[in-house]
Amino acid sequence: MDVERKTYLEQEQMKHLEHPLIKEEKVEARLYQQEITKNIIDKGNSLVVLPTALGKTIIAVMVAAHQLKNNNKKLLFLAPTKPLVNQHKKSFEELTNIDKLAVLTGETKKRKQKWEKSKAVFATPQTIESALFSGQINLSEVALITFDEAHRATGDYAYVFLADRFKRESDGLVLALTASPGGTKEKIKKVCENLYVTNVETKTEEDSSVEEYTYNKSVSFEKVELPGSIEKIKELLEERFKNVLKEMKEKNFVTSVSKKKWMRKKKLLQLRKKLLKMKSKKKYYGLSLVAELMKLAHSLDLLTTQGIGSLEEYMKKLKKEAKETKASKRLVSTLKFRKAFHLVKESDEEHPKLDKLMEILEEDDGQTIVFSNYRTTVSKIVEKLHEKGISSKKFVGQSTKGGKKGLKQKEQLERIKEFENKDFQVLVSTSVGEEGLDIPNVDTVIFYEPVASAIRKIQRSGRTGRKAPGKIVVLIAKDTKDEAFYWSSKKKEKKMKQHLEDLAKDEELLSKETQKTLEEYASKPEKPIVYVDQRERSSGITRELMGKDIEIKPVQLPVADFLVSDRTAVERKSASDFVTSIIDGRLFSQAKEIRENFKKPIMVIEGGDLYAQRNVHPNAIRGAIASIAVDFEIPLVYTEDTEDTAEFIVTLAKREQKEKNRLVRLRGDKKTLTDRQEQIMIVESLPGVGPKLARDLLKHFKTIKKLVNASKQQLREVEGIGDKKALNILKVIKREFE
Repeated sequence: MDVERKTYLEQEQMKHLEHPLIKEEKVEARLYQQEITKNIIDKGNSLVVLPTALGKTIIAVMVAAHQLKNNNKKLLFLAPTKPLVNQHKKSFEELTNIDKLAVLTGETKKRKQKWEKSKAVFATPQTIESALFSGQINLSEVALITFDEAHRATGDYAYVFLADRFKRESDGLVLALTASPGGTKEKIKKVCENLYVTNVETKTEEDSSVEEYTYNKSVSFEKVELPGSIEKIKELLEERFKNVLKEMKEKNFVTSVSKKKWMRKKKLLQLRKKLLKMKSKKKYYGLSLVAELMKLAHSLDLLTTQGIGSLEEYMKKLKKEAKETKASKRLVSTLKFRKAFHLVKESDEEHPKLDKLMEILEEDDGQTIVFSNYRTTVSKIVEKLHEKGISSKKFVGQSTKGGKKGLKQKEQLERIKEFENKDFQVLVSTSVGEEGLDIPNVDTVIFYEPVASAIRKIQRSGRTGRKAPGKIVVLIAKDTKDEAFYWSSKKKEKKMKQHLEDLAKDEELLSKETQKTLEEYASKPEKPIVYVDQRERSSGITRELMGKDIEIKPVQLPVADFLVSDRTAVERKSASDFVTSIIDGRLFSQAKEIRENFKKPIMVIEGGDLYAQRNVHPNAIRGAIASIAVDFEIPLVYTEDTEDTAEFIVTLAKREQKEKNRLVRLRGDKKTLTDRQEQIMIVESLPGVGPKLARDLLKHFKTIKKLVNASKQQLREVEGIGDKKALNILKVIKREFE
């Protein structure tokens, strides 16, 4: 190891790095990259923060080459999206001699076989989480796990769970990569703690060691005045905003009626949280008023930073919502809103930013990316560019919004390739284009609106100045949130650089409590088993349970969400889902099913205030709770969050299986069933067979005996049974019992 570290540093005089796992003359020998790599090898789990185009991927290649050289373990490289995953695999193919590279995404079949045959796996974190849940992979086989776009490692994002699981199962190295880890010291430190990072390596574009590899980026601002038509609509919405604030003060919900203060989303969310804790029933009216303020604040943002067209779409949405929510109903019925909506429909004036943007692009014939926060604005910009004869295409996420389809990941990759080949001049993108994707040769980046986030500002700016000098233009509407957002992100970016420098010098980056030792994860006595319904896979509770001292078995449970013994199952509902299931009628049918199947069923209601979820009268909710507890004799357990629910399920499983010596079986003790119910239950236990298919099979074959004696061809005669499902059924029927 020492010899290899020395060789990396001795190669500074060479043009390219030499290493058995790195292709000849493929990786340029840059001293700062070699020093960072040496520090990672010496100091262990590391976060690398480098501006875009300074070679985070190259450092990942160098660390991977070191880690994989003398062992048979694997490299696991994680990235948030499929295009990014494929991009990293391509980089490793071009730069390294590491063989057996594989991609695992949600679309990948035979994941277990691919994992077993591969030396390096490139995957989305959700795919790996799912594969762990179903027992298809083993992290103890991994020598190096790399988290790209590591700033995502907060909250419930899959990176947090995977880092914890990796720490438990492997003694391998963690490498985290990002251009911008967070705007505050607390956020950066949280990312480090979540990924078990003990060392920070950072360089800025001003650092002397990277100067020769960076290019100048000129930054300019284009300010525009709001026209009279927008100002009139703005005045009407602001008047309604002030009226709501006055009403809130009269009801003692707030003490200040400062519009500037309450226009901030953060302040409104804090107020909402405060109201939720109130004991008085009047809090529900207060919450409804806060919801109206949030809708008005968003309306004003759209109007002043995007234009009348964007506001019109949102106002139409509010009018539809008026049928369901009190806040929207009250807002759209006000005279101020109706007048504003009338002016919006009558006006065909566009936001002055659009004309300014056209002016800039008509004078610039280079490759340009325009960033906007909203799809409606992206579409409007592309439409306007086509009118001007400027070739352009939009770049948006995958989801369908407002009835308009997004771009599938394959389409996103094709669009980037077209832009790279200069098939069109302007790429107009939402935030999906900010992160990670390698879009080379961009001459100009235009912010249609500033962003308050330092991370997003850095990511947008990083799209240019990669291989040649670049230009950044920021469009700002005077006296709007645009101005505040720009200076906010600039200030956060400056602070972030200082925090990184401080953390890089921190000898005790993580607290002792965070640095779990391997002894904590030593083998323990036989663990209790919890069967988890596969539909719970995407919920935060599954991650919580996988971190506990129990064995998780994912199955398709016909009844309940968690099975902890032959007599006890748990139906879990969030506060929101509990109220929704009262409205749609699911609650009582689910209660009936779990009561019929288990002697000791339990219903968990998780998080939130039941009475603040939907427009449902509190007495209806109380009646439902009473019915579950008395009519169905099902105990209701209230938990704070997913972690609390997981702890309860673990405690319940240990009590049932260890203290009470209860067996855990896939089906609970049923009450007396009819012959028909017993037949359906037996057939439903076959692989891939649900209630409807079980009935169809019994209708076709008449008896279970004829069904189990059927051939593959005979099974296929039933609608819903294909080759694969027929083979799976026959395998179970013919397999000898072990």
